[in-house]
Amino acid sequence: MKILFFLGSPNPSPSADWTRIGFFAEHFKDRGCDVALVGIFSPKSLRMAGFKRWKGIPIYNIIPTFWIENIFSLAFNVLSSMILAPIIFLALRPRIVIISLPSGEPSVGAYLASKFAHAKVISDVRDEWEDYVIGKASSKVFKGAYRLLKTLMTSLYNRSDLVIAVTQSIACSLKLRGIGEVKIVSNGADVNVFRPYEKGAVRRRLGLKDDEFIIVYEGGVGGYYRLDVVVRALARLENEVRSKMELLIIGPGDVPNLLRLAERLGLKDNVVYLGVENDKVAIAQIISAGDVGIVPYDDNPLWKNSVSAKFYEYCACGIPVISTVYDDSLLASIIKEHGVGLTTPPMDDEKLSEAILQLYRNVQLREVMGRRARMLVEEKFDRNKIADEFLKLIEECVSNG
Repeated sequence: MKILFFLGSPNPSPSADWTRIGFFAEHFKDRGCDVALVGIFSPKSLRMAGFKRWKGIPIYNIIPTFWIENIFSLAFNVLSSMILAPIIFLALRPRIVIISLPSGEPSVGAYLASKFAHAKVISDVRDEWEDYVIGKASSKVFKGAYRLLKTLMTSLYNRSDLVIAVTQSIACSLKLRGIGEVKIVSNGADVNVFRPYEKGAVRRRLGLKDDEFIIVYEGGVGGYYRLDVVVRALARLENEVRSKMELLIIGPGDVPNLLRLAERLGLKDNVVYLGVENDKVAIAQIISAGDVGIVPYDDNPLWKNSVSAKFYEYCACGIPVISTVYDDSLLASIIKEHGVGLTTPPMDDEKLSEAILQLYRNVQLREVMGRRARMLVEEKFDRNKIADEFLKLIEECVSNG
């Protein structure tokens, strides 16, 4: 069975869509499927444009895009995908096309190209991306254009052969838009890679002290992940406590501004940036060096329905999680129900500071939460099991005509 994934990012990358789709692609290949990926590139990621192979899987980063908030870039992104996607899709002739969303405007071309290639279409919806763009748009014209795009995407979802969502909450949101049946294929972590590694050995390799309290963050810096709030929370702590803490960061994004903030608040030595890391084993080892993982969402209510992939990876590595989320969010309910960490209100550095201090002072609580976290992922969110279930859904989709 020939499966083509379409992603709105240059691949491979540290992005959330690649974390999910990259695993599925490799897993399906190991199960005997013929797998390929099509992605995009922008002026900032021009070096990633073109063809490459990753673990024997062909990747075509061929759709040019401009991620600028104006009507012209929106039109360009739609048109470029409508012109180029059919060419590559017809050349590859996939039986199944899985469109990972959000892919932004290029997803329109991916849907049309799938129909030209007579392929089955699966919409893999990870968040309410149209509402996010509409909510943050500063231009009324752009906001209106994206509302039209949302209407178009609703129609395309309805024309998909299968629609899947990562959470039940997102599935419910899609159903409110008139989407009929939505299956759940959740995020998770590969428990064979993301597991507890020997903390002391990893710390020594990274130049970290055994008696330091390490808060670890993995993922994009900036945007709706507010590491600046974490830095301000650390600044609230007493000097004696703060001197024994470090915020360890791996991932791309607006790092210079964050480091300048840390220096301005007297935390230059407390914030350590390790750069961008794509190797999953290396990421898992760095997470294992931490005492707690942080998921610092901003106060956008859209994230009530989301669970960050980093949450599962922290849990799989056996460390508790602190997340800045609303009490009625899905992530808060998981954390509280399973006792795997603490939650604080979004954008509240004072409450976050208190949560950090609570886990800093209670080693036994951290250990208990860490064991529960690992058990949670092993039982419910092992990507290997999830991928096998997803492949069964794909096979059913194909067999249904």
